[in-house]
Amino acid sequence: MAIVATNFWLGQRAQSYFDNAIEARDTRIAAVELRNAMQTAEASERGFVITGNEIYLGPYQTAKAQAQRHLKALQALLTTYPDSESTLRRLSAILITKFDELDQTIALKRDNRDAEILAIFRTNRGKALTDEANVFFSGIIGRADDRLTSGVAEQRANSRWLRLVSAIGGLVIVAVVAGAAYGAARYTRELRDTRDQVNELNSELEERVAARTEDLAKARDRAEVLLSEVNHRVANSLALVSSLVNLQSKAVADSAAKDALAETHDRILAISMVHRRLYGSSDVRSVSMNEYLAGLLDHLRTSLRAQVQGVSLTYHIEPIELETDTSISLGVVVTELVTNAFKYAYPGGVGEVRVGLGRLADDQAELVVEDDGIGRTDGAPAKGTGVGSRIINAMCMNLGARIDYRLLQPGTAAHLVFSTKPRRAASVQ
Repeated sequence: MAIVATNFWLGQRAQSYFDNAIEARDTRIAAVELRNAMQTAEASERGFVITGNEIYLGPYQTAKAQAQRHLKALQALLTTYPDSESTLRRLSAILITKFDELDQTIALKRDNRDAEILAIFRTNRGKALTDEANVFFSGIIGRADDRLTSGVAEQRANSRWLRLVSAIGGLVIVAVVAGAAYGAARYTRELRDTRDQVNELNSELEERVAARTEDLAKARDRAEVLLSEVNHRVANSLALVSSLVNLQSKAVADSAAKDALAETHDRILAISMVHRRLYGSSDVRSVSMNEYLAGLLDHLRTSLRAQVQGVSLTYHIEPIELETDTSISLGVVVTELVTNAFKYAYPGGVGEVRVGLGRLADDQAELVVEDDGIGRTDGAPAKGTGVGSRIINAMCMNLGARIDYRLLQPGTAAHLVFSTKPRRAASVQ
C-alpha cells in the first residue's frame, strides 16, 4: 500500500507540474507578444511622424488591439504569482499613458504641428515608459522561466525518488506479489512521457523565440533601408531649395540681400551634404567628419574666393564619426565661422583661414577656426546683420558646448570643444 500510494502521489505531482508548465508557457508568450505589440505600435507611429505617410499607421490599430488582448491574458495568468497585483496595475497604467502619447503625436502630425511633436520627443517621457515596461516584461518572463526551471528540477527529484521507490518496491514485490511490478513500470512510463512533453513544449517555445528574433532583425533592416531613402529625399529637397535660393540671389540687385541669400545657400548646402553622405554610407546613423567637412570646406573655398580675392583656406580634419544631429550643427558652425573670417578678417583682401578638427581625451573633440587678420574686439557690435552669431550660438547649444574666441598676435581663433558620445543612447528609438 505504501508503494502504491507513493507512485500515485508522484503521478499527481507530475500532472500538477505539467499544468504549471502550460501556464508558465502561456504567461511567457503573453508577455512577449504584449512587448512586441508595443514595439510594433511605436515603430508604426515613428514611421508616420517621420514621413507623414498614412500607410505606416496600418499596423498601429492592430498592434494596439493586440496589446489590450495580451494584457487581459496576463491579468488572468498572473493571479497565481505573488505580488502580481501591483505589477499589473503599474503595467496597465504604463500602457495607457504610452498609447495616449502615441495617439497624441499622430494627431499632432496630422495637424502638421511638428514643433509640438519634437517637444514631446525631447521630454524622453515615451522612452522612459518603454524602458519601465521592458523592465516589467523582463521580470514577468524571468519569473515564468524560473517556474519552468524549478519545475524541471522538481521533476528530476521526483524521478530520483521514483527510481528509489521502484527499486525497493521491486525487492518487496518479487517476494510478495509479481503483479505490483507491472503497476510501478506503468507509472514510470507515464512520468517519462510527461517529461518528454515538457521538453517538447520547451523546444517549441525556443523555435518561436528564434523566429520572432529573425523577424525583428528583418524589420530593423527594413527600417535602415527606409531611413536611407528618407536621407536621399531630404538631400534632394534641400538641394532643390539651395538651387532656388541661388536663382533668387541672381535675380536680386541689392548687394546686402544678395549676400544674405548667398549665406543662406551655404547654410542649406551644409545640411544637405550631411544627408547626402548618409544616403551613400553603409551606416545611416553616423557621419565621417573628415569626408563631410572636407567636401563642405572645398565648396566654401570655391564659393568665397569668387566673393573675396586673395584669401586662402586650409584645413586638417581627423577621421571622427559623429551622429547625424551633431554633424549638422557642426557643419553649420564651420560654415558661419569660415564665412565670417573670409568677409571680415582681412579688409586688405590677403590672408589665410585655417580649420582644424581633432580628437581630445574623454570622448571630446575640438574644432578650431583661426586667421591672422585684424582680430576681434570684445564688446564690439557684430559685423553684418548678426544672424551668423545667433546661428552659431544656437548650434553650440545643440552641441551642449560653448564657443571660445581667443585673440592671437595677430588674428582670432575660435575654439569649440564638444562631446563625441552619441546622445540618443542617453535612445529613433
